[in-house]
Amino acid sequence: MNWIQENTDMEGLFDSLKLLGVDVVFGSSNLCQETMTLTENENIRYFQLRHEQAAVHAADGYARATGKPGVVLIQTASGITNGITGIATAYSDSVPLVIIAGLRNQSSLKSQAWQELNISGLTMPITKHAFALSDFDDLSVILQDALSIAANGRPGPVLVELTADSKLTVNRKEGQGHHTSKQTTVNARKQEKSLQLAKEYIETARKPVLLIGGGVISSGGSGHLKELVEQSRIPVVSSLLGIGAMDAANPLYLGMLGMHGTFAANKAVHHCDLLVCIGARFSDRVTGKISGFSPKSKKIHIDIDPAEINKIIPIDLPIVSDAREFLSELKIQLDYQLIKENTEIWTNEAIDWKRTVPRFDKSKSALSPQSVIQMLNKHADEETIVVTDVGQHQIWTAHYYAFSNPRTLLTSGGLGTMGYGLPAAIGAAATCPGKPVICVSGDGSFQMNLQELMTAVKYQLPIKIIILNNGYLGMVRQWQELFYNGRYSSVKMSSPNFAQLAEAYGVAGYRAGSEEEARKVIAKAFHHTGPALLEFDVVEEENVYPIVPPNHSNHQIILSR
Repeated sequence: MNWIQENTDMEGLFDSLKLLGVDVVFGSSNLCQETMTLTENENIRYFQLRHEQAAVHAADGYARATGKPGVVLIQTASGITNGITGIATAYSDSVPLVIIAGLRNQSSLKSQAWQELNISGLTMPITKHAFALSDFDDLSVILQDALSIAANGRPGPVLVELTADSKLTVNRKEGQGHHTSKQTTVNARKQEKSLQLAKEYIETARKPVLLIGGGVISSGGSGHLKELVEQSRIPVVSSLLGIGAMDAANPLYLGMLGMHGTFAANKAVHHCDLLVCIGARFSDRVTGKISGFSPKSKKIHIDIDPAEINKIIPIDLPIVSDAREFLSELKIQLDYQLIKENTEIWTNEAIDWKRTVPRFDKSKSALSPQSVIQMLNKHADEETIVVTDVGQHQIWTAHYYAFSNPRTLLTSGGLGTMGYGLPAAIGAAATCPGKPVICVSGDGSFQMNLQELMTAVKYQLPIKIIILNNGYLGMVRQWQELFYNGRYSSVKMSSPNFAQLAEAYGVAGYRAGSEEEARKVIAKAFHHTGPALLEFDVVEEENVYPIVPPNHSNHQIILSR
């Protein structure tokens, strides 16, 4: 039994969470029977994972799929250190989490007693705020504050630390969430002027492009974006985390921008005269070489966090605003007829780039990873949630799965966390029992948290786990091939038979090595009601294209080799 359960009023904790609208809690500890009965009576579902990192990833997946803060219970000391990767992943991608953690005794920290650690200090760089709580009379208020801070402003993780021998203290990290009210005041005062300037920039541009990021999705602004684009016919590109805000089938959506972006997206941004960036932070994977990024354009940057504006790319018109609020106001003020008259030639040219330029070499292998992703797309519906790990399979999924709705692609962007996929898929499956969830992984990433197969079995979650097995740490191998003269080092993978391993856990296992076999096993797996694992033996040295070489500008893209 863990410290949280031994020393905490669990009834009060779950009562408070239920009253605050929390319906799912994740953790790695085994709750006692009384607590399990309580959660069932209160209609709060508790999912017990096998590892603290996985528990945090599961809460992260829940949060990305629903837009609500994910809640996770973690033990003290090693529980927190195990969970650090999950917390940092959520912090990097602005995902709202509330981490409830136990600390046995404040005074024992000085003597480094067993299972004692300064967890608030350890997590300070990767959380928005931290609360320390010893008086449970204040529990409901603190939890309400934590959930609010996690979700408002720029979302992120909040730590609630339960202590045994200190008076109630609140340690609020100075940062984006703490200044939400101030930002709102500033935005209200400057919003009208900023909107008028943005309107003028857009209406007079000849070659505008919209760059959308995860902020559009997390703010709930996708609907407003689609209306604006439909009426203005301005081409749209996205970051990895912005995928799903636009329908991939829309001709005006040119695809993902950056190192692994499409030819059309990179060319459009390079040649545009106005770049309107909404809810994205100009990461290095998006910009390529800074000096060569969109060199001919004026730039408007809309972001909820003022610290992100002018941090990397010089901006002509900075606007500190929630993406949804900005789009909802802008769409009713624009002169769409004027915009279409000014941009018709440009728009048609950009659409033609998307239509005529291929994104990859046609694979000569018996089973290509691209074709596997396209088969999955045909079997899934628009509401299916797709979760990926990190690597080549992540980029193939981004390009060849036709996402049409927000919150249907869950992936680690800023931290690039291998091992994220399966536990995050569990969190996504927890949002709505029976809702289809696909987890796409590689043979390298999957082995980092494969123990959570048992969790999928325990709760009979209908997750379809896809492993593209190429026998390598594929993305690292590709870099070594293309940019280090083929000198491979520490990239060859040794793996079990994943299909047989899945069967050992009680998961239905399938394996395919050709397109005909792949079609058959995908059809079988999608008719299977419980969790299923599908292993696809793909060609070892298949590369991800397009790719921009390191220290190059995005227009210097490699389409094939």
